[in-house]
Formats: sequence, structure tokens, C-alpha cells
Amino acid sequence: MKWLRRNALRLAILAAAALCAFPWADYLPMGTKVPPAWVKAVLPRLSPLLNLFGALAAREWVGWTLLLGVPLLVLSFFRGRVFCWKFCPMGFLAETAGLLNPRGRKIVRRVPRLNKALALVIVVTAACGYPLAIWLDPLCIFNGFFAAWRTPLAVAAGATGIGFVVILLLSVLMPNVWCHRLCPLGGLQEALMEAGRKLLSRGADEDAPRVMGGSMTRRAVLAAAAATAGVAAGRTMGANAARAIRPPGADLTRFNALCARCGNCMAACTYKLIVPDFGETGVDGLFTPVLHLRSRRVATDPDFDSYCFHDCVKCTEVCPTGALRPLTLDQKHAMPIGIAVIDRSKCLAWAKNEYCAVCDEYCPFKAVRLERKGDVSYPTIDAALCRGCGSCEAGCPAEPIAVVVRPLKVEEMKR
Repeated sequence: MKWLRRNALRLAILAAAALCAFPWADYLPMGTKVPPAWVKAVLPRLSPLLNLFGALAAREWVGWTLLLGVPLLVLSFFRGRVFCWKFCPMGFLAETAGLLNPRGRKIVRRVPRLNKALALVIVVTAACGYPLAIWLDPLCIFNGFFAAWRTPLAVAAGATGIGFVVILLLSVLMPNVWCHRLCPLGGLQEALMEAGRKLLSRGADEDAPRVMGGSMTRRAVLAAAAATAGVAAGRTMGANAARAIRPPGADLTRFNALCARCGNCMAACTYKLIVPDFGETGVDGLFTPVLHLRSRRVATDPDFDSYCFHDCVKCTEVCPTGALRPLTLDQKHAMPIGIAVIDRSKCLAWAKNEYCAVCDEYCPFKAVRLERKGDVSYPTIDAALCRGCGSCEAGCPAEPIAVVVRPLKVEEMKR
């Protein structure tokens, strides 16, 4: 009871955070009122690493929720890691898991403090436009675990919860190792606290040359190395993001780095199209969201007929970093996510001279053109109008499917 009273506030915050991240729409009866999609973005956007520096890397204004990351910066400047010790739900769970093995605390002393270095790497590489390790943010990891509980439950969906499990296991083996040694959000708060103390201290001017010299030199070297790594990563790995169909609003040139793997877009997708990537877009794209349309599901789910509905932008509303830019419906209608391709060897019209215009009937953008030759109309795709939504693929009666959406190339995305 004493422990419960001491941690009542932290338990309440933990429950509220879990409720925000959990995909309630999957479990409640259809028509039940659920929180709007943007609520899922609130928790991760409380972290300035995801929110402010993610938006800086994306060079994108993600709305007024961008300001949610400011209070933590200000609070850290004056009160240090008070967010960690009083409010962070991931930190509370890690600390509680550590109580199971009090003897393990001695091991933590041998682990170097990497948290401030990780925070510096994220901040500097974000300024370079290609943030590295942004997915290590604790609010993102916490959010990803609860967002993974969408229906139908699948091993693939659980990929976004791996970091959560790893942190708890580490905390049992080495109590406090995550919070005290590894967490980049904690490292950012420590750095801001140190800066605040130096600026507010009356003896700061007198002590600065002696205290800060070596530390500032090391940080400058690390910052330069991080900037170099960020630029190099952007040039060598950026193109990998375009190997798959991405959700609407994705920046294909930097998506693998900007994405925090928080699971929000997957949980928000009403049509269950968004799944984690398991290597299709390279090592740097591991667990980032990709769209699997009907042709990718037919082997495991023959009845699957969903597509990226043209009047839905939920996934773009919940991204905390700007990896998916927030879109209006008009903007989505003007932005392709893929390009449909007809395999004439499988198409009923082209291969068998049978009348079939289902793809034309399904397409909401009128991107299918019918070439009339005798009694048969042969479908073709107008690339200028196609948005890659997959509606033609969802409706195609041919077996195997004759019309399939392919990923966009970077130059096509810019068009």
C-alpha cells in the first residue's frame, strides 16, 4: 500500500498513456465513439526528440501539436530529469522491473553513460535532415508496444513492441541501466540541466574555462562525427525507402530515418493495410510501415479486398515526427503512393478477349482507360491520374491478379 500511495500519480499517467496508445477502434463495437485519430500522436509528441527534432529533420510543420514538446525542454532546463522520475511511463515500468533483481544494480556501474551521446547524435543528425536512432525515444517505444495490439493479432504487428520488451528484460538483468545509462530523452534532459545550472550559477563565468573545456571538446568531436554520419546515411540509405509502397504523405528520400517505428499509422489504418517492414527496404528500413495491398495478402487471406480509401487520411494525422506529412483530402488526391500496372498475360480482356472493366469501375480517380477494339474493351493505366490506392487491384477478378500496384520511384514521387 505504501508503494501504491507513493506511485499513485505515476500509475495514473501510465494508465492514461496506455489508453491513448491502445487501438480501441479494433475492439469496440462498430459505431462506438472512440477518441479521434490525433489523440494517438499526443504521447510521442510530448518528447522533443520526436516532435521538435523530428519536425526539424522533416523540415515540416506538423501542426500546433508541435508545441507539445516545448514544456519538457523548459522543464529540463530548470528541473533536470523531473519528467523521468515523475511522469515517464516507460521509465516507471523499467524502474519497477528493476525491483525484481536488486542485486543487479552493481552491474550497471560498469556500463558507460551513453545517453547524452545518443541524444547529441539524434539532435545533430536531425539538423542535417537524416536523424539517426530517433526510434530509441522511450515514449515512442512505449507507444509502439500498445499500438501493436490491433486486430487480428499477428506476429508481424508485434514488431513495434520489441523495444518495449527489450527494455524491461534489460531492466530486470541490470536495474536502471536504461534510464541512467542509455535513454536519449534522459540524456537530453541531463544536458539541458547542466546548461541551465551553468547559466544560472553565479560562478559560471569563473568556472567555465576549467570545467567545460574538455567536455565541450569531446562533444564538438562527437557532434561533427554525428553530422558526418547523418549526411552519409542520407546519401547511401535514403533510396531504400522507395523499395516499397509507403503510406500517404511519406518522404521517400528520408523516410527510413524520419520514421520512429511508433506504430501509430498502423494502428490508425482502418483497412489494415499498413504493416511493419521486415527487410524489404533494407536494414535501415526495418520495422518501418509499408502498405500491403491485396496481391500481397491473397496467399494468406484470399478474401482480403481492402485498399487505401481515397477519403481517409488518418495515418497522416498521427505521425509524431513528420515522416508522414499531415495531408488534407485534396492533398492526398493529388499525391500518388504507387502506380498500377496491368499484366496483359493475366488480364481477362487482353489475354482471353473477354469483356471485363472491373478495374475501371473501381478506380475513384478515373485512371483506367478502355481501348475499344471490336466487342472488347482493353484496359490501360493513365499514369498521370493513377494514385496507387489499390482499388483496381482489390476488385480484379482475374486469377492470379492482373493489375498490381508497384512502388513509386523517388522521381515519380516528386512529380
